[in-house]
Amino acid sequence: MARLTMLKSRVQVQAGRLAALGPASKAAGHRITGRALQTLRFRIWVDNPCCAMCGRVVVYPNGFDLDHIVALDNGGSNDDSNYQVLCNGPDGCHALKTAADLGYKPR
Repeated sequence: MARLTMLKSRVQVQAGRLAALGPASKAAGHRITGRALQTLRFRIWVDNPCCAMCGRVVVYPNGFDLDHIVALDNGGSNDDSNYQVLCNGPDGCHALKTAADLGYKPR
């Protein structure tokens, strides 16, 4: 019983810390997930179903990655204007852009 009491108090302390932080916002710096992400992917793809780099038409839902034009780490936002469709795969435009953003030289 003593162990459960100790665990309960630790859980209460952690819950208090989480409540102090407040709910996760969808502002700049926070990744969008779940249903909101899927809705966003569809909306951006419908607006322009072509890869922003090579111009190839991509298929929904698995033929592309949704990419931040300006990365969140670099001060980009989650506004629709900061997203672009990039074809995916090991040699796709998304992999090339990510490598360039991280400072890797193209092969």
